[in-house]
Amino acid sequence: MSEIDPRQNVGSQITQALGTGSGVNIQELATTLANAETISGIQAVEDKKAVSEVAISGYGVLKSSVAVLMRSFEALEDADSLLNKSAASSQPEGIEVEMIGESLAAAGTTEIEVLALARSQQNTLMQDSNPFASATATISSGPFNLSVSTTGPTVLSGMVITVSNPTPQGIVDAMNANTAQTGIRAKLLQPEYSEDDVVVVLEGKPGGTNTFEVTSSLTGAETLTGGEAVEAQRDADDLRVMMNGLEVRRDNNTPTDLIEGVRLTFKKEIDPATRAALTANIVINEDAGSLEDKLGNMIQAHNDYLTLTAYLTGKRDPDDELAGSLSNEKTQVGMLKQMIRSAIGSTSQTSSNGFGTLRQLGVVTKLGGELELDRARYDIAIAENFDDVRTMLTADTTNQSRFSPAPKGLAQSIALTLNDKVSDDGWIESEVQGSVAEVARYEDQLTSLNERYESIKMRYLKQFAAMETLVQRSNSTGDYLAGQFKAMEGAYDKG
Repeated sequence: MSEIDPRQNVGSQITQALGTGSGVNIQELATTLANAETISGIQAVEDKKAVSEVAISGYGVLKSSVAVLMRSFEALEDADSLLNKSAASSQPEGIEVEMIGESLAAAGTTEIEVLALARSQQNTLMQDSNPFASATATISSGPFNLSVSTTGPTVLSGMVITVSNPTPQGIVDAMNANTAQTGIRAKLLQPEYSEDDVVVVLEGKPGGTNTFEVTSSLTGAETLTGGEAVEAQRDADDLRVMMNGLEVRRDNNTPTDLIEGVRLTFKKEIDPATRAALTANIVINEDAGSLEDKLGNMIQAHNDYLTLTAYLTGKRDPDDELAGSLSNEKTQVGMLKQMIRSAIGSTSQTSSNGFGTLRQLGVVTKLGGELELDRARYDIAIAENFDDVRTMLTADTTNQSRFSPAPKGLAQSIALTLNDKVSDDGWIESEVQGSVAEVARYEDQLTSLNERYESIKMRYLKQFAAMETLVQRSNSTGDYLAGQFKAMEGAYDKG
């Protein structure tokens, strides 16, 4: 509502100061009368606008709550996510286990007997069968070449490596600069801790087929010895194990393909207690703890949603804007509640062996509409019919596309129904946009009403200004006549 500009009633103030005119503050009177004609309409529109504005906030909170409920059902969509799986070894000091693909691992026990660990070929490079004098001792008059040959997955024949620094350290540096191609690593080793003598230890890749030979272009007393395959101090060998009676070989001690979803690390081939070949049981366990946790989250999300809808559609609170913010939208919110209730009570497209609803799993509805888990019914269902429950919930699929024409498990069907309500083009967003449009419409109405108020006030001001002019003229005429009569009385007195 516009405020009175003091400059606009200067004439009225002057008139009152002079003691002329009607003595009425026509500016204040015009404002009061204009208010009387428009204030109720303006207040009504402002109230409606406020209701629509808080409804926008209320719908936003409601949308978030339904989205949380939707995600709780999405967590139940995948068959591979409903079981907790763990792997254990009966001989962890000899065979370590690590779960690397829970969805791939299947419950069961695998007996493994270790026949041999995978190992790499190892050679000791010396000069004319003697250790080098030191790591930096000069072993030739200039640079020389090493010739490297390997077998196995990477076959090399006489690869030439130049040793530009003719010392034991130079050999190590040159070999290690080419490890990516040869698979051979080199290091210096001091045989006697009290001496400076060193040898160059060469080690290839583990696995029985990964052999190598290293020779040099040096001759005579400078000749390097110990690098040929027949001179190896340790031959390459495969990991060899008996798995449930079947012999299996691998070229490393950390295979990931012996038991699906599990990495095994073989550390020993002899059982220290029995001095016999180490034997261990690798056990994959699974339990439905993950399913129970996910069901608990879903039930909590649903009950929180019910509590929120009661709060949003309940009694208004002047100190809490959200309380009762959707009290005018009870019909729409009630329709949403009915839809969610129907979805949760629906039957799976992939029912199995009598299991097709959440109720048959043990998810029941209490008197007030909240959900709870019937432990007795749930425990029996999981113990006796877990596979049927999983089929009912997931259609035995993982990462199934929402656009797939194939039958969907109950969890994904419910999640898709909820998604239709919370998506950017869903029902809740439509209600939000409706409230936004209402706010804009009310703002236009307020603009029109304020313009009408100003028009009414100006009309009254014009009318009262005209009245004030007439009053002033009447007062002037009366004063004139009174003066004339006074003069006449004086004239008569003199006569």
